Amino acid sequence: GHYIMVQWSMQQEELTILNIYAPNTGAPRFIKQVLRDLQKDLDSYTIIVGDFDIPLSILDRSMRQKINKDIQDLNLALDQVDLTDIYRTLHSKAREHTFVSLPHGT
Repeated sequence: GHYIMVQWSMQQEELTILNIYAPNTGAPRFIKQVLRDLQKDLDSYTIIVGDFDIPLSILDRSMRQKINKDIQDLNLALDQVDLTDIYRTLHSKAREHTFVSLPHGT
């Protein structure tokens, strides 16, 4: 996995865009580590985008995926740094995915 962080000013406000591309295995641990490493740089003007490669809620998962302890811990870490899933906030009941693999159940 990797991440890219871009910071700039717009209309006298400092903005930060953090793009996280998580690995196929160990995604929750990788994302939590990135959040820990960059915690001092995250504020109310931070937008995180990218491919977390994990379901954060039951609505985001396929039939075979489970919300396990690693994902629960990641959701707690996201709450601790006061991040909000904007898509899920705006579409609280939508069952949509950017990619679904039926043979793999992901």
